[in-house]
This record gives sequence, structure tokens and C-alpha cells, in this order.
Amino acid sequence: MDNPLMDVEGARERLEAWKADAERRAAATQAAGEGLQALRIKGSDDYRIVEITIDSSGSLVDVQLAPQVQRQSPEQTRQAILAAHRDARVKLAEAAAEVVRETIGENSATGRALLAGFQPRDTEPDDPADHGREWR
Repeated sequence: MDNPLMDVEGARERLEAWKADAERRAAATQAAGEGLQALRIKGSDDYRIVEITIDSSGSLVDVQLAPQVQRQSPEQTRQAILAAHRDARVKLAEAAAEVVRETIGENSATGRALLAGFQPRDTEPDDPADHGREWR
């Protein structure tokens, strides 16, 4: 046949290839989502006085305090907790990038969209009073 529009077999092959590619991408996206949801990340302050665990959404799951915490001021403890949380968020972004890289690729549109929610932002002020609002 000279007319490619009339090539039914070729059209069928292209449609099957498109379908297989869509199924592969859907499976990879599902695997990425499951891998991201399973993330649990630990972070600590520089002196390892505070260690926290966050889940894939960045929510606090656990806090471990070293005995040294009793010998420091509440302000030092607060700063250690915030530092541990920042450390965990950075590690979460790195772990999420690894999951996406291994499943769908971080350069794909889907990969970039998934990773956008994991980029650490320094939104926690060191001193809430300096920013005119209470940080929670």
C-alpha cells in the first residue's frame, strides 16, 4: 500500500507500542509513589543531642533526646530540634530524588512534579519573634 493512512497493521503496531509505553510509565509512576510514601528519614543536630524521624510528608514521627539535653537550656534544645528537622528535610529531598531517579527519572515531567514537593525550604525561622508571627 502506498497510503500510510490505510496501513491498518502499522497503525495497530503503533497503537500497541503506545499502549505498552503508557502501561510502563503508569507502573513506574505507581512504584515511585509507593517508594516515596514509604520514606522515613532521620535527622539530627550537629551534636547529635536531638534525633528526629519524619515521614514522607515531612511530619514528625519520633523524637529522641540524648541525656545531654538535661544540661542545656530550653533555647539550645529548641535550636537543636529545629536543626535536626532541617537536616531530616534535606535528607528527605535526597531520598525522594533517589526513588524518583530509580523509577521514573528525575528529568521527566512527572519526576520533576513529584520532586517539587520534596524540595527543602527554610521556612522555620530561628526566632519566631523576628518574623512577627509565632512558628508552630
